[in-house]
Amino acid sequence: MGPEVPDENLISRGCITVQFSFYMSELSVMEYENERRVRRMSAGAFTLKTIRQINYPILAHICCVDKFKWPVTRDSVILRVTTGTYIIALPGLLYGLQFPGICDRERLRILSYHFRENAHYRDIRRMKLGGFSTEYNTPGMLATLRPLVEPIAHEALQELGNIPGISRFCKQEHNPSVLRACRMSVITKNIMESMRVKNMIKSLVDIKARNTSEEEQSSRAYAVASTYTRVVDAAEYAWLVSCGLGGEVEKVESPLRFGSLDSGLKVWNLSEIGLLSFMLRFEADVKDEMEYVIAQEKWWNDIERRIEAGPCARVEDEEN
Repeated sequence: MGPEVPDENLISRGCITVQFSFYMSELSVMEYENERRVRRMSAGAFTLKTIRQINYPILAHICCVDKFKWPVTRDSVILRVTTGTYIIALPGLLYGLQFPGICDRERLRILSYHFRENAHYRDIRRMKLGGFSTEYNTPGMLATLRPLVEPIAHEALQELGNIPGISRFCKQEHNPSVLRACRMSVITKNIMESMRVKNMIKSLVDIKARNTSEEEQSSRAYAVASTYTRVVDAAEYAWLVSCGLGGEVEKVESPLRFGSLDSGLKVWNLSEIGLLSFMLRFEADVKDEMEYVIAQEKWWNDIERRIEAGPCARVEDEEN
């Protein structure tokens, strides 16, 4: 009896490599709604990770600030706008990633190298936008820079085949930017975990290659923005339907599975079965993520109020 033939649908455990880390950072989301607030989403250790699927040619790159995650893809946009500040654009989302002055230039040079290798990266510090060419974190800096960098990020995102700006499914008070960021964090986390363990099977994945050469077939496929945003968009649309607002977006075309990324790379996305699979329990996880963000935001606001009130207020709080 010959050797047992392995099931081609089984994908063995993935390998996670930390490409860069620093123990202090801050991530903010720049809302697209009327107030256009800059909201801090997470603060803490930053890591950039690569997840490779063993025995199956897919990989993904993700960033984490503490527990909050988002993907890095070849068709996402990353702009370095000051020494320690990066603007990150994905469809429907605009992030600000900031590092403190103690994160030296050599470390940031390494991070920029990885961003350049794995995303549409551009260093625009020479433009001296808003006078912040070499400054680190200055209060209100992201809000000041936003009118200058947002058009640059949106133009690049559109050139890569993505839809920039506010989500098409953000209607009235439904599906705000902060909720989209939480949904993006959850799907990034879930895809990473599925690649790490044995939950990701071949039927969940579609791979698109530009040619059928032996070299191309043996190379790994990269995740694209729509690998993640199609799940987020589906969740947003489902929410609108449940609120009786589905008719307002019926004529909106679904994002292309592979966009128009013209890099010559092999890319992968979720199949229709994969999309449905990741939708299961998705909103329950999003609820937990949103509650965590709100709790963190409340804690930060309390700390800032105490600092502004001065030492007398802190003494009164301790006495009470």
